[in-house]
Amino acid sequence: MVREPKIKAGGLAEIPDLLRLIADLAEFEKAPQEVITSEAELQSDWEQGRFEYLVLEDPEQGIIGISLYYPRYSTWKGYCYYLEDLYVMPEYRGKGYGKRLLEATADKAREAGAKRLDWQVLDWNETAVRFYESIGADIEKEWWNCKWWLNQR
Repeated sequence: MVREPKIKAGGLAEIPDLLRLIADLAEFEKAPQEVITSEAELQSDWEQGRFEYLVLEDPEQGIIGISLYYPRYSTWKGYCYYLEDLYVMPEYRGKGYGKRLLEATADKAREAGAKRLDWQVLDWNETAVRFYESIGADIEKEWWNCKWWLNQR
């Protein structure tokens, strides 16, 4: 009997797997050098409630996917959630696991009273773009991302 992977809340025990999959995602996005966070920093930030995460756990392979999210506020729309990363290991894609993780994340946002779930997708990631469009997500192309590194003064 084959057991399906299950989704559960991530905690302290899963932090090493969280970092491993963050690094895998950065590699996939062609930016492995951008990962500067550490296991200790993730643990501290999680303990302080700065983010929550879900893990997709295969009974035989362990943690094979993650969804990391946190609350945000839109002055136009009100309380929302932001999905920082949704990642399923390549060999497990195309089986509906990413959609299950995304739906579980949306459920968490709804339970918290959020009106919307926001995230970004790279323009070259056509598979992800098609997936998000298939579930009815609005993909805005007129807004540009801005980043101001606060520790470089």
